[in-house]
Amino acid sequence: MNKSILEAYLLAKTAYQKCGVDTDKVIQEFEKIPVSLHCWAGDDIKGFEGLGDIESQNVVTGAYPYPARNGDELRGDIDFAFRLSPLKHKVNLHSVYAERQRPRNDLDVEDFRNWINWAKANGYGLDFNTSFFAHPMMDNGFSLASIHKKTRDYWIKAGLDSRKISLAIGKEMGERCYNNFWIPDGFKDNPASRLTYRELLKDSLDQIFAKKYTEEEKQYTTDVLEGKLFGIGSEAYVVGSHDFYLAYAIKNGLGVCMDMGHYHPDESVADKLSAVRPFINDLMLHVSRGLHWDSDHVVIQDDRLQAVMTELKRGNYYHKIAIGLDFFDASINRVAGWAIGLRATAKAILFSLLEPTHLLEDLEKNGDYTSRLFLMEEIKNLPANAVWDYLLESKGVPLGNQAIDQMKAYEKDVQSKRD
Repeated sequence: MNKSILEAYLLAKTAYQKCGVDTDKVIQEFEKIPVSLHCWAGDDIKGFEGLGDIESQNVVTGAYPYPARNGDELRGDIDFAFRLSPLKHKVNLHSVYAERQRPRNDLDVEDFRNWINWAKANGYGLDFNTSFFAHPMMDNGFSLASIHKKTRDYWIKAGLDSRKISLAIGKEMGERCYNNFWIPDGFKDNPASRLTYRELLKDSLDQIFAKKYTEEEKQYTTDVLEGKLFGIGSEAYVVGSHDFYLAYAIKNGLGVCMDMGHYHPDESVADKLSAVRPFINDLMLHVSRGLHWDSDHVVIQDDRLQAVMTELKRGNYYHKIAIGLDFFDASINRVAGWAIGLRATAKAILFSLLEPTHLLEDLEKNGDYTSRLFLMEEIKNLPANAVWDYLLESKGVPLGNQAIDQMKAYEKDVQSKRD
């Protein structure tokens, strides 16, 4: 252990003890919180199907070299990103990352065997998503809400398969695999009938979720629905809106996924968590950073991220709400982007756990709002960075410039060989 890091940590530990916070216990709690890394940032959401130049409903800007070209390269990149992160790791898969050339609506768990074996060998968890995009069976950007039955049937089958796959993955991994549903269906301009497409989507979802999980199966998988305010090419109308999915999930006993980039910029996801959680048993959070729109910028340690993680701590949600990352940026090194997002999320989680929330709650219960606000500001000056450095050092994760140097070396020694 670096002497100066240890000394700074011991001083920080004393400072936090005065506030009633045990930093050693905080670190122990931090180590139990899994965060799921999105595999699709490593190759700009292309996947391994080799379908050619098909229009995608996902916009990835930039032309940085060295994207992963196959499963081995993508898994290697993820392994390296995880070496720069102190978190407990999961990996979030999209169905386009199957490694056998089969139709997207005819996949099974064996199509992801390499991913499962790799995750088990490295102690990672796995989550799953059906890829309702970039495929010949997309009907002008529509899938489950298409007016054409043939299109809907294709994607209903894909959704049914994803439930079987996520359950099988969960059983093999011995933990819950979150199975996320996001569809891009919508219109660029105002539709003549908003209701028509929502009725079609409801019917498709009814077929996909007709079979209910047993109590045993619920230990291994959870279905969540991810809504959206608008998208590129669906600015005027998204069929699977937040209101639609929230109502559907409550009525049918499903979960919802709340993506930080899928709301109006003035809305607070941190505020929404406590509003939804009493009525929804299963929640997944997609940590993203939208700038003016759902732009999926690389996650950084900003106020919005900290507010969400602080709310998870204050609401005692860390083991009740799943956390996954969801961003992409091809203007920078993709693996570095992963590392930046992982480390920012880790710091926000750690800093939230260090908060002496009990003191704030006591002041609030006593009606002392002046002292509550005063203390909220004072807390910001506690030596959280010293605890962060100690955490990294104790786990063998490189600090600051060390991490940058390792990233540059990885690009030079591994990624650059892909040209």
